[in-house]
Amino acid sequence: MLRNLFDERDQGKLNELELMAVRARTVQLSSAPIAGSYNLKHMQAIHHHLFQDVYAWAGELRTSPQFPVSMVKGGPSPQSIAAPTQTPSPPITSFPAGAPMSSPLLAWFERRNEPTGYAGMRPGEFAAAIAESWGEINAAHPFREGNTRAQVIFFTQFAAVHGHYLDYERFARDEWFRAKFNAGRFLAQHNTDTTLLADALSQVIDRRMTGRPRTRRGILPAYEPHYISE
Repeated sequence: MLRNLFDERDQGKLNELELMAVRARTVQLSSAPIAGSYNLKHMQAIHHHLFQDVYAWAGELRTSPQFPVSMVKGGPSPQSIAAPTQTPSPPITSFPAGAPMSSPLLAWFERRNEPTGYAGMRPGEFAAAIAESWGEINAAHPFREGNTRAQVIFFTQFAAVHGHYLDYERFARDEWFRAKFNAGRFLAQHNTDTTLLADALSQVIDRRMTGRPRTRRGILPAYEPHYISE
């Protein structure tokens, strides 16, 4: 398990402590989102804010394991996504560290700064655009833990500044949506196909409404594959 500021050695207890700590930090973002230029440093700042009470390395890019070893995670295979009745063994998804991780990540953020017309896009077009970006960032998996939560906060704020609303209460309350979103990310990781991820995101993206946001609690604690926060 990961070294943590609680010096907790039980994974179940650490999950609970982390959940409470990150939830409290996330609530702060409802009234005070982290300002930035939507670059890598901005994402690091968001991750640091969320996990500063849990890990000493919060906000720092992952430096291990070293090449040729990669961090691995299991997940749904492309075959099981395409044919849910089949149950093939989940694939091993590799996430290298160092230059193999940071180089494509920095390249994406550089491309992101090019004019794109995000604000003029329809919700479905915007979902497709950020699905490609989301897939690339997830493929890098720049942090040892908490990538999904940092990604959701980052893209929720990114959507807002471009005139779109990302309703991620769905991440917490909708089990079917979570499964589709997670499957879409794994599919993008395996073969760069972001169609499923874009389809999932299109269901939670809308034009930003004027006046009070529809979400009752502003920016909420986000979904992480191994557990769900409310």
